[in-house]
Amino acid sequence: MPTLRELTEYHQPTTLDEALKLLRRTSVKTVPLAGGTSLVPEAAHDVQAVVDLNALGLSYLQTSEDFAEHLVIGATTKLQAIVDDAAARTYANGVLVTAILDAASRNTREAASLAGSIVAAPGNSPLFTVLLALDAHLTVRTARSTRQDEIALPYWAPQPRALILRVTLPAWPDNLHAAYEKVARTPADQPIVCVAARARVADQQLHDIRLALGGVAEKPIVITQPAGAVDDLAQLAVSAITPPDDYFATADYRRAMVGVLTKRVLNAMTQSG
Repeated sequence: MPTLRELTEYHQPTTLDEALKLLRRTSVKTVPLAGGTSLVPEAAHDVQAVVDLNALGLSYLQTSEDFAEHLVIGATTKLQAIVDDAAARTYANGVLVTAILDAASRNTREAASLAGSIVAAPGNSPLFTVLLALDAHLTVRTARSTRQDEIALPYWAPQPRALILRVTLPAWPDNLHAAYEKVARTPADQPIVCVAARARVADQQLHDIRLALGGVAEKPIVITQPAGAVDDLAQLAVSAITPPDDYFATADYRRAMVGVLTKRVLNAMTQSG
């Protein structure tokens, strides 16, 4: 079987149609390439061709100064470019950038793309968890369609012949708050469990709650509630999961930490409102 060093084809298309046409082929195992931080370490021996997406104009971040409009980030935007963007650093109380800093080292952030990080996200991904809490939507186009579909992140699944074009995050009014917490073996390690939340706060009460849990399943999961007290929501989060036992932690430990971290993020939002 060929290795990545024995690729028969390298393509750098300049149009989306051209890129999707290449990905549509079934006779040659072809994969998209943005940063390569997942493809290269995995050394997928059956890959015969790569389609470099970096000439498609999908690297950008658009927002307005007061966040009256959506925050839109192009698929091939590098994670470090998001961290360096002044508007992104303040969006959603800073939890988006905090999650990116937790997800990858500086060297990886310089190469890794946003879409690639979503596709390759493990179950404890801080970035995927925060994007779930923030109600991210993906714009996707498949190789066999000319239509661009907008998909809420919880309903999205990777497809071998489809491309994420951009990620859209909602407008952020003053009464909307977000928070993120994790527990890890050391501060520099990937989370064992992480929790992110978004809610509208009025009179120190939580409404329109989105709670995302990482490290509890194959992919992070999201729970939505119209309203609720902190203790009740923490209990709901614990009862909603069936976490794994593995090298890093027992299932009981993960359940306990989900309860603790859920209370922390919800209390933080209540106090900030």
